[in-house]
Amino acid sequence: MKRKQAYLIDGMAYVFRAFYAMRRMEAPDGTPINAVFGLGMTLQRFLNEYKPSHVACCFDAGPVTFRNELFPDYKANRGEPPEELKPQFDLCRELVERMGIPSLSLPGFEADDLMATLCERLVLEGYEVILVTGDKDLAQLVKTGVSVYDLAKEDWWDARRIPEKLGVKAAQVTDLLGLMGDSVDNIPGVKGVGPKAACALLGHFDDLEAIYAGLDEVERLPIRGAKSLRKKLEEQREQAYLSRELATVKRDVEMELNTDSLRYRGAESEALDDFAQRWGLRRVAERVPRRD
Repeated sequence: MKRKQAYLIDGMAYVFRAFYAMRRMEAPDGTPINAVFGLGMTLQRFLNEYKPSHVACCFDAGPVTFRNELFPDYKANRGEPPEELKPQFDLCRELVERMGIPSLSLPGFEADDLMATLCERLVLEGYEVILVTGDKDLAQLVKTGVSVYDLAKEDWWDARRIPEKLGVKAAQVTDLLGLMGDSVDNIPGVKGVGPKAACALLGHFDDLEAIYAGLDEVERLPIRGAKSLRKKLEEQREQAYLSRELATVKRDVEMELNTDSLRYRGAESEALDDFAQRWGLRRVAERVPRRD
């Protein structure tokens, strides 16, 4: 018997992708809507192609999360979103809801944390979970019954493909980021340890704990610069563990949500059409499945 499926969409990833991919567009009142339009067209195609029975779209609630308390410079390299994008965040969330897709955000947490928490709950309830994102960080959640799908590239990652894509197993993704860092999120990692060395270390050891328990072995590994590598690891132990913690998604965010609330029933026609008329999104609305 085929398992029930649930799709969890990384709304933030596709908002930013749409904003930078689409030419400037304006609503009748002059408000920029290129990100809203691009996200809507992406989701419209997704709904018609995959016809999900259960789906949710997760967003960040703001720029500050619990990770900034751990490391104030977390994502500090990104700066403010472009002025033309700022008014589109709320419109994107509203569009998702008008399309009939449950929209989730929670202050203090990122969209990834909400997706991870929902993923754990759904797997326990017997669902196959598809994480719809282009973010490699969510590969840490991949296991039997959980895969990552990059909708824009039409690229599927299951547990067998993670080593091919990242050079480590899914369970080692956070250790990988703890070692090499992540420039996108301004996670420092261990300075001087790049992807090749990090993958080589995790090919020999299981995780950070094993690496630090076996530092004497590091100098003898067939890794370029192995002798200096031990010193880097030793001096930056605290930074390695902090970086791993920053990269690890939370799987236990407190949310009052039941599985039935993720059931996709289609858009309410009047609400979607009114929204589309006001913001110049008729092309988005015309092929969205309707409940009435």
